[in-house]
Amino acid sequence: MFKKILLIFSFIVSLSAEQIVLEQITIEQIHLSLPTQTAQNPLDIKNIINKEAIELFANSAQTSTYETLDTMAGFISEAKDPYGLSGVSARSRGIDSNFMNTLFNGVSTYSIRPIGPRDGIYDLENIETIEHYQGAITPSSGHGVGSKAGLINIQTIKPKKGLHSKVALSGGGDEFYKIFARVDGGDDDLAGFISLSQTDAKKYKGYGDLGPRRNLALGVSYEPLSLLVLYSHNEQKQHEFKPLTFSQTQNLKQNYKLDYSNNAGSNDYYDFYKKETRYDDVQLTHTNSFKDINMEIKLYASSYDEKSDEGITGSGAGRGLQKGRVDAKRVGTNLKLNTTYENTFAEIGLWHEQSWLDKHVRRADKNNEALTKSWAWLNKSHGPTKLLSPYILLQQKFEYFTLEAGGRYLYYKEAPNDTYMPNNSYTDYDDAIRNGTIAQGGSVDAMHYKEFLPTLGISAMVLDDYELYAKYGKGYQRPYRYSFAAQYAANKDNIRTKVLAQGKTLQDIVNAWGMETSDLFDLGVRSYFDNAEITLNGFYNIHHNILHSAYDATLDANYLQNVGEAKVYGVELQTTLMPTEKIWLFCNPALTYSKLTRDINYGNTNYSLKN
Repeated sequence: MFKKILLIFSFIVSLSAEQIVLEQITIEQIHLSLPTQTAQNPLDIKNIINKEAIELFANSAQTSTYETLDTMAGFISEAKDPYGLSGVSARSRGIDSNFMNTLFNGVSTYSIRPIGPRDGIYDLENIETIEHYQGAITPSSGHGVGSKAGLINIQTIKPKKGLHSKVALSGGGDEFYKIFARVDGGDDDLAGFISLSQTDAKKYKGYGDLGPRRNLALGVSYEPLSLLVLYSHNEQKQHEFKPLTFSQTQNLKQNYKLDYSNNAGSNDYYDFYKKETRYDDVQLTHTNSFKDINMEIKLYASSYDEKSDEGITGSGAGRGLQKGRVDAKRVGTNLKLNTTYENTFAEIGLWHEQSWLDKHVRRADKNNEALTKSWAWLNKSHGPTKLLSPYILLQQKFEYFTLEAGGRYLYYKEAPNDTYMPNNSYTDYDDAIRNGTIAQGGSVDAMHYKEFLPTLGISAMVLDDYELYAKYGKGYQRPYRYSFAAQYAANKDNIRTKVLAQGKTLQDIVNAWGMETSDLFDLGVRSYFDNAEITLNGFYNIHHNILHSAYDATLDANYLQNVGEAKVYGVELQTTLMPTEKIWLFCNPALTYSKLTRDINYGNTNYSLKN
């Protein structure tokens, strides 16, 4: 039905389109009009990709921001399929993208299982610019679950005045297709847009589909009140690829096409490995100015629903098809005020968010009937998790140099949580919670985390052609306790028995955890030409209190602890050259070194990691 509606909508849009024109995008605070370039203020440590470059660099499905950024120095993306429909992972300066912030018009998008941002849930045809921050992030730039791997902010094309329309059709191998249609309309006071898309493809190996993936986006702007409302909906069904073991990767020629089977009687049946996701985001932004003060307030809400079939696991009464569920909801407010007086810029802001999270994994038989009376992971949060984060930023410009100082205070309160025993005969989640048994020592009170994240930077013009800059900032990563809670409930490796035997509980383990932090240093030089921009940047990052599985001699067990420390350092060269309006040249090499610098004791064996 959705596909039929989309085809009709696309046909109507195509009739109204006199001509599809690739419009020139004007980006503020940029020295040159290049497709990819750094921000005017080098202390932002930010690269910007405009609309033309997005269309050129993105994958055929026009979904993944990670693959669009693959040309940037120090950024590496990896897709599971040619179109990125089954997920794209990335690394930025050696750190996994699970520890990266991804913002949609300044609002963070993230979930769990795995924890981290959700890439590929927006149509890039609707995106005007992608901003990529690395290293020491200015306090006003963004927020989320963590910043040690950097930040991505994607900006939507706002509603256009007058009548505009666009239809895009794509096709390819493995029965890939994408249909996208957008129409804008309005006048000087009221304007809006609506877009629809559907994307699908077969898996390039094995059985199953990577879609359909369906998107709906709406936008309304009302100039008399300076209001902008944006809504985005994404839903997708897909079959998973079978991961290879390490030994299988050693012979890719033989195992390249290895995947799940089409035998419905087998535990390896491909239809036992699939997921279904639904993401909804809405935000309302109001801007205003009074005297010399500019104000922006943003209200937002999101709902992320993720269901997954994760294969046949367990044995005996506990054997069954493992089915996961994440139901996450968030509401929040972003507020910022800024002003400029002579050569001084000042900004203050506040981020407040409340979130509710239910997550569980149950076992069912092959026909999805919960006959095994077993939950692999069952817990309940009580009340919302809360986050409050004010910040301040000051910039002072002098004749030849600029000073910047700022800081963000982060207060994070994680809701109380109960972890339940898995031997629960109720198939409905709410019934299972009402009638379930909390694991002994499995209750955790509200956890409070506090951190101050300062930044300090300086930039200077040298010989009129070169700009030097240096910056320090402190990054963070919020704690994540749920994987260990599942291990505790299942008594994996007798961990619960050992913890209780020591007179401890899950609360004692969690109390020992802290917030991961990072010291981030950047030093660089940038030069501009009539049709080119070159930036050479060196960085040195120290990551503290990394959550890592390590051995505890008192418990004779391995479990997650804040024991890791790592150093990541290197150099990046970012070059953009336009010899003509039709030719773009890029040279963006990077050299990155990363190493753990603290020994890890695992399995009662010390692994020396220091150089």
